[in-house]
Amino acid sequence: MDDEVAALVIDNGSGMCKAGFAGDDAPRAVFPSIVGRPRHQSLDQLEIADKSPSNYTLDLLER
Repeated sequence: MDDEVAALVIDNGSGMCKAGFAGDDAPRAVFPSIVGRPRHQSLDQLEIADKSPSNYTLDLLER
């Protein structure tokens, strides 16, 4: 029985997320990232929904 445990490596990039095991030649999973905001969205299109300092939820303005 192999007692070695391979480390899991996750690269959460701005466009793609990649996951695999340390020592492998290539990631085992590659998929689009869903974290962040669209590239062509400007900051003036964002609005803070709840102005209290404890909640910074951003909502998109309808344009």
